[in-house]
Amino acid sequence: MDDLNSIVTAVTRATLLILSATLIGWAFLPAYRLIFGGLILGLVFGLVYVRFLSAKVRGLVNLVVSQQQKRYSFGFLTRMCLVLAAVMFAVRFEHFSIVSTIIGLFIPPLLTLPAGIVIGLRNKS
Repeated sequence: MDDLNSIVTAVTRATLLILSATLIGWAFLPAYRLIFGGLILGLVFGLVYVRFLSAKVRGLVNLVVSQQQKRYSFGFLTRMCLVLAAVMFAVRFEHFSIVSTIIGLFIPPLLTLPAGIVIGLRNKS
């Protein structure tokens, strides 16, 4: 369980670092504000997506440990609605690029793989 917390913390830190770089890019490169705005929007919603999924995984682990016979959901519909809300927000307002919003949505979940590998190797030795 500590590995999951470490992975989520590492992904959060990396995402916030990328988010700060995109905010600087948005501030200093006005010609690319649509792209940076979409990335910012996607990164924020992607980070919420990862944190929500980690909370659901923690709930599943607690359910398995307590050995209760209960149905459990990972909240797939909620996570898809979160992604849909980000895309609808980008479509509705003209300050965000849809393509860069979708790319930003994929970055935090993809960061979980290298973070998990690094933390797993660090804990192994």
